[in-house]
Amino acid sequence: MKRETQDKKYRYEEVQHRMMQMVARAWDKKGEVLLCGSFSKTLAPGYRVGWLAAGRFREQAFRLKIMVSLASASPTQLAVAEFLHSGGYEHHLRHIRRIYAKKTAAMADTIHRHFPAGTRITRPQGGFTLWVEMPESVNSMVLYEKAMAEGISIAPGSLFSTTSHFSHYVRLNAAAWSDRNAWAVETLGKTARTLMDSS
Repeated sequence: MKRETQDKKYRYEEVQHRMMQMVARAWDKKGEVLLCGSFSKTLAPGYRVGWLAAGRFREQAFRLKIMVSLASASPTQLAVAEFLHSGGYEHHLRHIRRIYAKKTAAMADTIHRHFPAGTRITRPQGGFTLWVEMPESVNSMVLYEKAMAEGISIAPGSLFSTTSHFSHYVRLNAAAWSDRNAWAVETLGKTARTLMDSS
């Protein structure tokens, strides 16, 4: 018996919002798919409030929750519930969609201007991270080491694979886009071009 848990913590963008009916649970005829999500990414990390639509596994999920932690943050949960009920959360999502769309677009534009020719960007339909594919001659671990020396933190592609397939990829986070981050991306691009030229 196969069960699937679908995590929706980053699925707050408009495209995903319009396609909610297409999640795996919509076609689940046997109640094998559990749907879960979190408000930590969209409201405040400190809230530590999430949700689980456990369906027929509700009692089992409840028992497991009690085994893991006896108490819940009831005041915070009640505040989030009221925010949902009042429509405030939907308004908040519309607002942050616009903000993160601008931030990811600004980061993508900076990457296009400063990274080596042939660099490609994949932007997921949820969240605010960009998956950047550089020319194969640019080793993202070497770029990572040089970036750290400049005080710049990136996630090299090799962290996301057990093979060397993503050795020329990096993942960049646009959530806190600022002048400092623009400088960091520009510096990364220059370093990547230097690595490509020296290979």
